[in-house]
Amino acid sequence: MTDRAASTEAGKQHRFLADRMLGRLARYLRLLGYDVTYPDPCADAILVAMAQGEGRVLLTRDRGILERSGPAGGNPRVVILRSQAAIEQVAQLASEGWLRSPGPPRCADCNQALEEMSASEARHLVPPYTFAVHSHFMYCRGCNRVLWEGSHPERFRRLIDGYLQDTGMPHPGPG
Repeated sequence: MTDRAASTEAGKQHRFLADRMLGRLARYLRLLGYDVTYPDPCADAILVAMAQGEGRVLLTRDRGILERSGPAGGNPRVVILRSQAAIEQVAQLASEGWLRSPGPPRCADCNQALEEMSASEARHLVPPYTFAVHSHFMYCRGCNRVLWEGSHPERFRRLIDGYLQDTGMPHPGPG
């Protein structure tokens, strides 16, 4: 069962649950500002129940997940992703209207929303060279880490922008 983003939910940010085969997609969506749960390996019925109970859209490449999970008292919304490539999965979600109204960037590791941290607060928490060359810092309460933007986010943004421009698909987030 595949579902398209409901037009009645315009402006509402979707929350997602990615199955175990979609780790890279989960990280990408978190960096774009989307709330994505990525649970430990578990039975299909547990995944479906988690998505249902938390009001999340289940992201999977497994077409048979709902049939194998048994009756769920009203299944969650499910998006069956066609590609194995995470960048193409982002593009599919964007083109189907699932990616809108992103929140602040989230920690790619734990999904916690990142908080701005002033340079003065970060001064003694990061290596001296890092402090000398960066002025923008974020803090993750979930991991208790100070983060700064290196080259990965910029390469990631260029990758997303280039792919979406090449395919003519809408951009899923700010920028």
